[in-house]
Amino acid sequence: MSRYDVETLLRDTFLSHEAEAEEGGGDLAGAVRARVARRRRRARVAGTGAAAVAVLVTVGVVPALTGDRPARPPAVDTAAQDRAATADWRWESSLGAEIRVPAHWTVNDSGCGMTDAPSVVRAKHLERACATPEPVDKEIAVIDQWPMEPSQPGGAGFVQRAVDVGGVLAVRAEGRLPDGRFAGTVTVPGQQVAVTVRTRDEATTRRILDSFRLVETDHAGCSTRLLPVAPAPLPGQESPGRPTAQTTEDRKRTPFVPGDPSSISICSYGSLDPYRERRGRLDASARLTGAEATALAAALNAARPGGNPAPPGLACAPPDPVGYEALLLVRHQGDEVRVRVNWNGCTRGLDNGASRAQLTMSLLASVMRPVKTGYSLSHDLPR
Repeated sequence: MSRYDVETLLRDTFLSHEAEAEEGGGDLAGAVRARVARRRRRARVAGTGAAAVAVLVTVGVVPALTGDRPARPPAVDTAAQDRAATADWRWESSLGAEIRVPAHWTVNDSGCGMTDAPSVVRAKHLERACATPEPVDKEIAVIDQWPMEPSQPGGAGFVQRAVDVGGVLAVRAEGRLPDGRFAGTVTVPGQQVAVTVRTRDEATTRRILDSFRLVETDHAGCSTRLLPVAPAPLPGQESPGRPTAQTTEDRKRTPFVPGDPSSISICSYGSLDPYRERRGRLDASARLTGAEATALAAALNAARPGGNPAPPGLACAPPDPVGYEALLLVRHQGDEVRVRVNWNGCTRGLDNGASRAQLTMSLLASVMRPVKTGYSLSHDLPR
């Protein structure tokens, strides 16, 4: 048996019983043999020899298996909009992972001053410290970077098993807390992300854990990693050639974004993030439609032309194609306008790739309010 087949055998051994029913008719060994035979036909692997496999169902099994070869990332998700949540559940994403939660759950109601309302928690950074205990009946789902905080479930007494999440090895742990809530985690060390769930209902906990997936484009259409987005040319650098008077007038008449968008997605990548593991990764997203999208488009179009001046004393370089803190995806009649949003550093303001507009404190609040996360400013913006 080749090394490729040994790794395949170990991974497939950990698959859930649903996979057994699909491929092995209830026979786990038959399912594994069938998968190995198929992969042998698809790939030619050099080397022979025998190997003894120890089945270790511990959190440490995943890094041990993936340390000598990179995890296979999932394919780019080109059908994000087709995976819309049902009427009573919705998608939430952060750090390249997304889950479904009940539609009535709040966002980021945790930590200092929390209530007993059910909540999904993502993209929480530094916050004031206080001793607000978590209510024993609170239902909560947390997407966070891995390793998780020690208080999260997954320790002694929780049943753990290795699982395959989109081709990447992970560990799933489930059990019941002393306060009676049903809890569980899915941890993906190779992607430095985990989800933790605590609810009063076992089926709800299981459904949220079952929905966990890794994506490269989330349900709102946001890339889970910063991608290059060309900034508008700097003054005097328009290309090709110098704009004509007619072109200049056309630009004055053209709105910054379409005034009647079908939707606007807000992709937040964080600002002044103290966590190195988060940088360049999607913190959170939101998708606006109808009156909400129209109102935000109107606010963007009312912004003063030209970017914000650089704060004094900063040595500024040309804009970086991946140097933005949020990205707006404004969709209209099959087209998409991408607006870079910056509120720190030199190139502060709005940038749609052709022109710039100024960002104010009130406009920044309008942009970020739907995402329901905080943001930090190194210098003040105009009101």
